[in-house]
Amino acid sequence: MRHGYDTPPELALAGVETRYQQAMQRASQAASQLAAVSVEESLQNSQYAIPLAFRKRTLFKMDFAEVVYISELRTGVAGHVSYRNAAYAMYQAVAQRYPSLARYFRVTDVSEPVDLLQR
Repeated sequence: MRHGYDTPPELALAGVETRYQQAMQRASQAASQLAAVSVEESLQNSQYAIPLAFRKRTLFKMDFAEVVYISELRTGVAGHVSYRNAAYAMYQAVAQRYPSLARYFRVTDVSEPVDLLQR
């Protein structure tokens, strides 16, 4: 897809990064083929074939309470790395622009290692 995808660093450590990249390439090709079908909703429907790790441009409009909720909920260690990073970037954008409001967020720092036994 146009903006690529994220690759969790743990895949290289597990020795499956090449298989992951091949699977992501096949998913991208499948979504492109689905989008090319001459049916009215084919482009919209093809989006369901895209795995979560693919980057996608999105515009969010929300108030402070909504950004706190999304940031706190989606930075948790149980989430997929792609949306954890996006949620943390939302928190960082608010913290940079409104530093006094950053103290109200209870986010999980996505740069810290995840201990799966503590989830």
